[in-house]
Amino acid sequence: MRKAALIVAVFLLLLAYLAPTYMAAEEETTRLTVRVVSKTNDKPVNDAHVVVRFVVAKTLRRDKRTSWEAKTNQRGTLVLTQIPYGAVKVQVIARGYQTYGEQYELNKPEQQLTIQLKLPGEQVSGY
Repeated sequence: MRKAALIVAVFLLLLAYLAPTYMAAEEETTRLTVRVVSKTNDKPVNDAHVVVRFVVAKTLRRDKRTSWEAKTNQRGTLVLTQIPYGAVKVQVIARGYQTYGEQYELNKPEQQLTIQLKLPGEQVSGY
């Protein structure tokens, strides 16, 4: 009887360990390509810091991240894989440009965003 209970306990532990991995694999994900260019001349902006964060906190069972951060390459491009479907906020910060922020809905297996960064505006002073 003890041996049977031990087998059942090991089986349940194994099931509890593998079930989240199986469920996460079934979750629909996208391959997100972000291209960052200058609005004035459409040239790529390299080394731009890109943050992708869920609007509503959401985590994968295997991966506890709720945001992804990386920098663009020399072609102004960044590719993030296995991002779960859902609403995300994308923020881009680059030296010499205004910070960009916008919300997007990820709902296709492959998605591409082209983000045009503006040069900083002139400062206005009342003095």
